[in-house]
Amino acid sequence: MSLKATVKQLLPNSWILKRQRMKAAIQLRKDVRTDRRRFAKAYAAPACVSQTQMESLLIFFVRQIEKGFSFDEYQFGRGKGALHNIADLSARLKMVDTNWRDNPVYKDAVLALGEYLRRHLAAEHDVTFITSLFDAEMLDDIEHASKRDYPSIELSKTDKLDNADVPFRELIERRHAIRSYSEQPVTREELEEAITMSLHTPSVCNRQPARVRIFTDAKQISEALKIQGGFGGYDAPPALMLITADLQAFMGSNERNEGYVDGGLFSMSLLYALESCGLAACPLNTMFSQETDRKTRVLLHVPENEVFIMYISVGHFRETSRICRSQRFGLDRILMN
Repeated sequence: MSLKATVKQLLPNSWILKRQRMKAAIQLRKDVRTDRRRFAKAYAAPACVSQTQMESLLIFFVRQIEKGFSFDEYQFGRGKGALHNIADLSARLKMVDTNWRDNPVYKDAVLALGEYLRRHLAAEHDVTFITSLFDAEMLDDIEHASKRDYPSIELSKTDKLDNADVPFRELIERRHAIRSYSEQPVTREELEEAITMSLHTPSVCNRQPARVRIFTDAKQISEALKIQGGFGGYDAPPALMLITADLQAFMGSNERNEGYVDGGLFSMSLLYALESCGLAACPLNTMFSQETDRKTRVLLHVPENEVFIMYISVGHFRETSRICRSQRFGLDRILMN
């Protein structure tokens, strides 16, 4: 037996474990520094200069306008901050994209702003807070869009009755994020059926780190979503699911992000399973600050060894449901040669 192996046998396991964790921590610090540098150079900061960054920010702010169209009662004047950002980003996008009028992100922004303008004009609201923000070219596009029909943003409950029997391709085309639900309670059995369907989701080396918590108490759901901060304007859902990933399933700093990958895969399976089971659902991000992370862990009793993946709000479909229009890029924007 080698000297190294002999010494290892003589040392207590607690000392060996401590040394292994110290080495792992040193490597993790190096890896995180690399991650930090890469993210700091690439992320869409407000003063961004690349076309992809501007488009990403535009999509984010246009989404804030679109979400207002799905409320039960439209809130006139909502989204003024988003309008200012859209105007600024659109003007900057024109400077980097010579074909800006054909840009799908620009066209989607114009479509949403046209509907926004139309609603305010129809209700005889002062619209100078809108029109004063945009240059003549974009304002002309918005005014033309306001005279056209906005694409349908309503789904019918009857269209979901055969969800369990349709081909997968049709199921994924049917699924939309639904934020408003009927008053019918969601049973634990209904949710467990969807979770069971999701257990076949692949994971690294089949380690299956995904964890799910179900909440049906209205007060607890409201408190959790208040901390989350992205569900304003809608009534609390009948059920809320929290998906996390257990870091105890991973073996080194090279797997530091694997929980988010495996947890994300599981969450998408769960969203499709809920749709197949005839339940309406909406994924809600858990991109928490340290403070919201702490508050959520305390409220929902989530241990430190689990990382947040997402919430999913769940309920039964209404007779008709308003949804946010979600324009998708074509294959030419996604498939890289």
